Amino acid sequence: MPYKKIKNNVIIVCKRNYLIVSILFFVIIVILLYQSFFVKKWYSFWPNVGLDNLAISINKNNPHLFLAIGNSYFGQGRVYDIQKAERAYINAIKFNPNLFEPHYQLGRIYFIRGEFASSLIEVDKTLAIDSEFKHAYYLRGLVYGYQGDLDNASIGFEEFIKRDNVNWAGYNDLAWVYFKKGDYAKVKEIAGKGLERGAGSPWLNNMYGTALMNLGEKEEAKKYFEIALQIAEMMSPEDWGKSYPGNNPVIYQQGLEETKSVIQHNLRLVSGEGEIN
Repeated sequence: MPYKKIKNNVIIVCKRNYLIVSILFFVIIVILLYQSFFVKKWYSFWPNVGLDNLAISINKNNPHLFLAIGNSYFGQGRVYDIQKAERAYINAIKFNPNLFEPHYQLGRIYFIRGEFASSLIEVDKTLAIDSEFKHAYYLRGLVYGYQGDLDNASIGFEEFIKRDNVNWAGYNDLAWVYFKKGDYAKVKEIAGKGLERGAGSPWLNNMYGTALMNLGEKEEAKKYFEIALQIAEMMSPEDWGKSYPGNNPVIYQQGLEETKSVIQHNLRLVSGEGEIN
């Protein structure tokens, strides 16, 4: 049959020209590998295998490549390196200042470092590019909250909730602002709305219990603290980290233990083993 004849001829040619075929095969592999550096879905792969510098040298001045590299080093890849992430985001902005995500990610990095003024600058730049990017409002709320500017913090979280009233995190942090203000009735109201959306959150259950405790509803508060502790004790460090994206995975275990410790402290308070502040 013609097919068998062709196949046999190909095999004969390959055997006679083994070196040429090998070189041709190698060249094809090199070409395909080179082209892969320009495939967007592969951008975040290169840092995981230590080839991000090679990718940059081949695919120069590509802001999306720098953004992907930054994200990989900022909690989305195998290696966590906040300095490399920062440099990558700065380069992404250098080659395309109209991308909002590098500004937002820089804002998160500066927030983690406690560089609040720089963080707010990046938040403002993010919203100047995309005024509906909800996460920037959430970050603004966090920054102002940690600065002690509770009025602006509440505005940030309220703007986030306007754009995403399903996510429980916005309610939890807005309740935290009112807790800092000492308005426990408002904490109860907002945390209650949050629980309708995130009953499995140890933070919301603890927040709601804290409001009840400070309003004198100790028996009911105890129930929510017990639920919060039960949920927290079932969490892994990785589960805890999902609520704190961008943080160093090294601190996940410590963060989880601190969360449980706060809940246990509240349980002792509500049981009359301490003084409620």
